[in-house]
Amino acid sequence: MGGHGESQSTDLRAHEWQVAVDYRHLHADRFFFGSQATTPPQQFFGQPLFINVHSANINVTYAETDRFSVRLTVPVSYGSQSRFYQDSVRHVVRAGGIGDIGLVGNTWLLDPGTHARANFALGAGVKIPTGTNKFTADYFLKGGSSVQFPVDQAIELGDGGWGVILQGQAFGQVAPRTFAYFTGSYLVSPRDQTDVMRAPPGETNSTVHISVPDVYTGRLGLSYGLVPEQGLLVSVGGRVDGIPYHDLIGKNDGFRRPGYIIFMDPSVSLGRGRGTFTLSTPIRVAARLATASQSKLSGGTIGAGDLAGVLVFVGYARRF
Repeated sequence: MGGHGESQSTDLRAHEWQVAVDYRHLHADRFFFGSQATTPPQQFFGQPLFINVHSANINVTYAETDRFSVRLTVPVSYGSQSRFYQDSVRHVVRAGGIGDIGLVGNTWLLDPGTHARANFALGAGVKIPTGTNKFTADYFLKGGSSVQFPVDQAIELGDGGWGVILQGQAFGQVAPRTFAYFTGSYLVSPRDQTDVMRAPPGETNSTVHISVPDVYTGRLGLSYGLVPEQGLLVSVGGRVDGIPYHDLIGKNDGFRRPGYIIFMDPSVSLGRGRGTFTLSTPIRVAARLATASQSKLSGGTIGAGDLAGVLVFVGYARRF
């Protein structure tokens, strides 16, 4: 789970540029029903699924003024899913390429030049469906044959729909060298469902379309200037990533995996001149996905799946 809308730089001045590359690694190997990790269902022969996703967001931000900036985000990802298919054999399928591009404008509500100790910002933009939601690989059938079919949503490059990105962020000094921070993003997806089915013709769920769900993420915590003269900051807080059961706009047909994951979110950043390195390793502390008793919802279907235990984010940003 996740989405567009990470926080903007707080120190860009008028006509400055910032280029940033944010790398993320996700590994998931525990199957969840509700809030409990459990044995995968019979369709996977009770065997675990393994998901690995390596992704990078290339962000280019331009500050038109000290308060208003625009950011272009181009995601690139490579993912794999290992699971048992109907031929009772474990197979690995892969997908890679450019994902859905985002363009967001961000405005600080107070003048950063006179409000360096506390400020808050609002942003809005658009998610463009540039990443395919039909990246195909082998789908293995009973008897040993296979067909080409779109890969699982967990490693697909796009969701197949346009989206509206709403975001906010705030920070405030609460003690010497200590700031509280908040960032949040919500992706509104007006499209109900795509023309992609959950399974090939003749298989279970072959008449169920894939949904285009809303997505949200949020972070809240404290940052501390450990060695501020050397640009060394540490922070700790919480992070939540989720997919709601009901979209803000439109219907909720099709198949989705609604739920949320809550992480403890420690991170460290190191500033060097105009560049900043960041490292974050969110650790799962709570999660909930759909349960078997919730298999139907508002005309659509929902299901469980794998959740990540640990995420790894590594980033570098440079101002020009």
